[in-house]
Amino acid sequence: MSKIFLLGIVFMVFSKAQASEAIVTIDSPQSEILKTKTEDIQENELDLAQEIADRLIAALTPFFPAAGLAAPQIGIGKSVFIFSYNRDPKNLEIVINPTLQPVGDEKVEGWESCFSAVLKTGVWECAKLSRYEKIQVNYLNISGEKVEKILEGFAAKVFQHEYDHLQGYVNICRKDAEVKRFENKQEYITFIQEVKKQDAARYTKS
Repeated sequence: MSKIFLLGIVFMVFSKAQASEAIVTIDSPQSEILKTKTEDIQENELDLAQEIADRLIAALTPFFPAAGLAAPQIGIGKSVFIFSYNRDPKNLEIVINPTLQPVGDEKVEGWESCFSAVLKTGVWECAKLSRYEKIQVNYLNISGEKVEKILEGFAAKVFQHEYDHLQGYVNICRKDAEVKRFENKQEYITFIQEVKKQDAARYTKS
């Protein structure tokens, strides 16, 4: 199979995902949903949760390897997100109606990107935030089973980032965020590649 043909397939998959599941950005007409607290999934809505999860995965697929995405980022005001502790799509978890509590007081400052910020028109930004190093999380999985566990390192960072989306917060819009702007896309990409290297040193499977 030729490289040109393979590239054509990749482009078609990318285009289809982009067309069917555009990510809501802070400058889009739907941006108000990014500022609104989500509603919990009810016991009789697990089929809806599965549909949301499928759509989240479709929206995130063109950007793999990637850490996660939350329902408001595809225009849905429900408490569902997906995340991976090491950006590997094979390790994506579906999280429904999450809660979290810090375990200890240790926090780690770090830069983080957000699709709802960097996909907006003409400006590339990311945020430095202080996140708890270790958290206890509770949520439902896609089968409606209760999950309780401790997350630390990068997994804890991502969980807190996606949880923020369910509370109506985009990272660069938080009052405690240090926001960094880039002159062009390549400058942003170079910076984030270094951030990802630092994140990789904190990959810890839950």
